[in-house]
Amino acid sequence: MTILIIGGGVAGCSLAIRLRQLGIDVDLAEKEVFPRPKVCGCCIGVAGLASLRSLGVLDAARSVSMATNQWCASIGNRLLEIDLPDGIAISREVLDPLLLSAAQVGGTNIFTPCAATVTSVRQDQVEVKMVRDGKARRAEYDCVIVASGLRSGGIQETLPWTETPHGPFGISFTADSEAIQPQRIYMACDDDGYVGLVRLGDGRVDVAAALQSGGTSASKGDPLTRVKAILSRSQFARLDLVNLSPALTTPPLRRTRKAGCGRLLAVGDAAGYVEPFTGEGMTWAMQTSIAAADLIADAPGDLQSIGDRWNEKQATLLARKKRNCRWVTSALRSPLARTFAARTLTMFPALARPLIKSLN
Repeated sequence: MTILIIGGGVAGCSLAIRLRQLGIDVDLAEKEVFPRPKVCGCCIGVAGLASLRSLGVLDAARSVSMATNQWCASIGNRLLEIDLPDGIAISREVLDPLLLSAAQVGGTNIFTPCAATVTSVRQDQVEVKMVRDGKARRAEYDCVIVASGLRSGGIQETLPWTETPHGPFGISFTADSEAIQPQRIYMACDDDGYVGLVRLGDGRVDVAAALQSGGTSASKGDPLTRVKAILSRSQFARLDLVNLSPALTTPPLRRTRKAGCGRLLAVGDAAGYVEPFTGEGMTWAMQTSIAAADLIADAPGDLQSIGDRWNEKQATLLARKKRNCRWVTSALRSPLARTFAARTLTMFPALARPLIKSLN
């Protein structure tokens, strides 16, 4: 059985590690050289820590991350402070190389930098074009898993994206700020979107936001200006962010696609994105990749329709958590819902616990 993973981020490396734990040989192609910045929330909660533990990298991740234990949210004119279960804040610049190294130590054949593109999905094989050091070659695999994120290309004909009209987009950057306390996740919400801030293990502050794609009076200006405007209208207006890194943005969020077809699978953000808001995306990437590896291991001689079976399984795997997250992110943009939530949680903070649990 020959398997190729395209993409060496959280999803791709988690899948590779799990396949090697199951005794399955695997190749992994990553087009970029690590470390590299990514637009991504940096927070991992209870479920994500459990996934890191099952992949054998929890201790290593804790050693290079910042613990988190409180959520501090500015909603309207109210400031909410809610205790969180055990969690960590870790940037993709740190987590991705850590996972890639673990995959390589575990026996994964790593090709990087190497651009891999699916050229043909046949009944018996998947054909891939691989370009490395300026040289192109063609290879055939029994199964190919695409884990190259929201911008994943080369599979549009087989697994086309369905775009959500006027979906929000993501932006992130790092900064320095003396005002951001360690172990706290800060969040500011208004009509234009929401901004999260958290201190990382190296002392920098990660800033990640989801902004409206247009159509509101608050959504004018360049993305960085809009992030600063959301913060200025919040209870965090006096946060002094300095030494900002270049801001990175995403394509429109809330993309969907079939997660598999024939011998081709998509995992992580490459399988769709519902706009998680405190880093659930990394946890979902690990959970779904581990599940995909287990599915492949259960059908070593029957990969002809593995993609179709994965499409069915992936649709239900995290359905409840994604539905809850979709509801929360929509509510954060509604003035009426924000006001109601702020008043309710201020009076009854214990009500936040089941909500947090449902997302973790």
